[in-house]
Amino acid sequence: MGRSLATAPFRVWAVFHGLLVLTQVGLAGALLDAVDYALEGHGGVGGSLILVAMIQTALAVLATWPGGMPAWPIAAGAALVVADTAQVAIGHAGLLGLHVPLGVATVAGQLAVTVRALRPARRAPAARRESPAGLSR
Repeated sequence: MGRSLATAPFRVWAVFHGLLVLTQVGLAGALLDAVDYALEGHGGVGGSLILVAMIQTALAVLATWPGGMPAWPIAAGAALVVADTAQVAIGHAGLLGLHVPLGVATVAGQLAVTVRALRPARRAPAARRESPAGLSR
């Protein structure tokens, strides 16, 4: 499987995940405006983010092996699974003093993954050429 073919699903999913966390931010704002549907929407999207982060982590594994992508998206995805799970529990407990800062951190983390996923892959450094006499140039 070629590098771009193995990494494409991860890149697409990371963008989807980024859009979903931005939706979550909008729903949190709607909560502040006391919009009727906001609490149900915020809770529903929050719960789905756990599964979305799990899938992103699995896609990161496939993009890393055999795709050749660096391994950091695997760690980022696993951290997002843990953070999203904690976020849902903290939100249900009504601990806004923890829920809001953790939410900001998870949104920032996922958006960083999304932006990096959209950047072109870095090229591997070219091998040093050997001169005919066997000396490096």
